[in-house]
Amino acid sequence: IWGDEGLDMPLTPPDDMTNFVFQGQEGWLSELINERHARNWQKIDRFVNAVRHMPKVVDDIASNWIQDGDYNESEEKEDNVSPRRFDVIGDVALLQSMPEDCTTDAEREALGNAIMSRNKAIKVVAVRSTSLSGSERAPGLDGLVIIAGMKRSPLVTSHAEYGVKCVINLNQTFFSARMAAERLRICQQVARGEKVLALFCGVGMDAMQIAARTEATVIGVELNPVAVACAERGRQLLVRNKAVKCAGAADRLTFIQGDAIEVMKQLEQNSFDRIIAPRPKEGNMDGDLGNGDGGVQFLEYLLPLLKDQGEVHWYDFAADHELPDCERTRNTVQKVCDRLENYRMEVIHVAKVGSIAKRQLRVCMDFRVIK
Repeated sequence: IWGDEGLDMPLTPPDDMTNFVFQGQEGWLSELINERHARNWQKIDRFVNAVRHMPKVVDDIASNWIQDGDYNESEEKEDNVSPRRFDVIGDVALLQSMPEDCTTDAEREALGNAIMSRNKAIKVVAVRSTSLSGSERAPGLDGLVIIAGMKRSPLVTSHAEYGVKCVINLNQTFFSARMAAERLRICQQVARGEKVLALFCGVGMDAMQIAARTEATVIGVELNPVAVACAERGRQLLVRNKAVKCAGAADRLTFIQGDAIEVMKQLEQNSFDRIIAPRPKEGNMDGDLGNGDGGVQFLEYLLPLLKDQGEVHWYDFAADHELPDCERTRNTVQKVCDRLENYRMEVIHVAKVGSIAKRQLRVCMDFRVIK
């Protein structure tokens, strides 16, 4: 039945209802609609199954209850002044949105002062006023509003993670303090003497952690020139950082500014032991909804750079029901391996590493490539 899915495309011209636009492409259109139908019925089946297994008695849970604690956030005390959640990045407390009851400048300032009074290390309280957009995934120069503390433009701070410091321009770069544990997990897998490529490295915390905690040689690649400038400042901080475990960390670390695919074209093939690839999100519909190529283009240039038995930490987007197997992500990587001659893939680890929206997750699949 054509049109049952509400496709946003005409099937006939407005002046000739008998002239079918997709003449000769009926199979493709049928496959497109049936795929959506199948996906919707799967969602309905999961919902029905969840309802059938609901407990007979459901506890009365307060509206401000936090279900999971995998966020690096400060939590609210028993008062109505401070919000329950905010990120602490360096000396900045960053709120993703304002509480609904804070409508005046005086109320916003009181909220900011309340946050700073609880943590003396916080010198600035800011609120994100725009969505993250563009390839930089940054709020922009006008995207952060300082409601308390020292006025800075741009809002720049230094952030420490396990003794390693990086410089962050919060207006023009993307950084998540919530990924600290994941960055440490990656460091613990790097062996002495490895050569590591960190794609989409942002302000360079991933690359700096590896260089500081291991004896690996690390190359970081980032398109955003502001983020690369921050990464270079962070690399300079490694020189005099006494918390750095391995000597010569700054000398073993290089940052390259440019498009990831264009840079990978210039790198030597079969030269890296490990590649970290937190691929960018391809629009709001990226993930289980089927829009986007799932990072296939990046994989086609990435895999030939690996040595035999090299490992990849591939970050993808998935719905909660796709865990723990993440078959769609596995199949995407497997298809690229099949296109390349004599490439085999072994999955080592698949896990959730963060949330990007309701029931939409950031996952990491560690896999080994055998050539």
